[in-house]
Amino acid sequence: MVTIMRTESQIELTPTSWVNRHNYRHLGYERVLRGAYTKAYQAPGPDQWASLRADWLLRVRAAMALYADRDPVLYGSTALQALDIALPTEVADWHHVHLLVKGPADRPQRSNVVGHSTLRELDVWRRPRGLPVLHPVDHWLQLTGTSDDAMVEVGDGFVRRNDFLITLDEMRARLDELTGVQGVVRSRRAMLRVRAGTDSLYETRTRLLLVRGGLPEPQVNLEVWCPGVPRMYHVDLGYDEAKVAVEFDGIVHASTRDQMDLDANRRRHLQDEGWLIITVTATMLSRPAEIVRSVERALVLRRPTAN
Repeated sequence: MVTIMRTESQIELTPTSWVNRHNYRHLGYERVLRGAYTKAYQAPGPDQWASLRADWLLRVRAAMALYADRDPVLYGSTALQALDIALPTEVADWHHVHLLVKGPADRPQRSNVVGHSTLRELDVWRRPRGLPVLHPVDHWLQLTGTSDDAMVEVGDGFVRRNDFLITLDEMRARLDELTGVQGVVRSRRAMLRVRAGTDSLYETRTRLLLVRGGLPEPQVNLEVWCPGVPRMYHVDLGYDEAKVAVEFDGIVHASTRDQMDLDANRRRHLQDEGWLIITVTATMLSRPAEIVRSVERALVLRRPTAN
């Protein structure tokens, strides 16, 4: 059993024998997992997302401490979340801790802990927040049961335009090293649709939606030079020849007046150069036919005509 002391800057785990399932409430503790207890620390006014992630991280650290003698590493979605990869809803799991241990011995079994085992060596690739993870491609392979599109969305998350985790060449090289491992064939198929340079999961989702609708694949984060400013901009998804841009607009884009002004000026500069901009929101993604129809009409209207 362990007790967990939370402060604003750190989490400390201490073996204990005097806090248990019979007396933890009386002593003013909360149970994080069976055998792990904490005196809760609440940061002032956290938002819902920050609170969810903080509670999840606490469970992860507690599970790692409880199974420390098995030298576990984080597994699948738990590892990818520790690496700050944005995951589609069908992949993300903020309620369970997935752990991987080596050997044929019993897997970790505990409420809210999902245990996995392997006969392969567990080579720690990185320790985000001090937590051991394998190479991200290893965890990509572990996402069994997810859709092919979700695999591409996660793969794009490895090779973002900013703060990318690895490169496309590194992804391919690791897949070569894992030849014969379950999931490699599926991941290689997903690699054909992974594109470096996206800024968000929703941009990937929009791109896949357009291609599935029969349209040509747009360029990701296409550079557009606006000489009248002069300034270089990036459009989320662009058809350079037709000067048609498809941009995902999330709620954070308009969170401040300054940002609204920046977005308005950027749009005007692009339009001054002849670009037609189609905006997509999260709600609109549930009506893919409408998005495909709008982009298709724009491409037809912008199609060069023979003289």
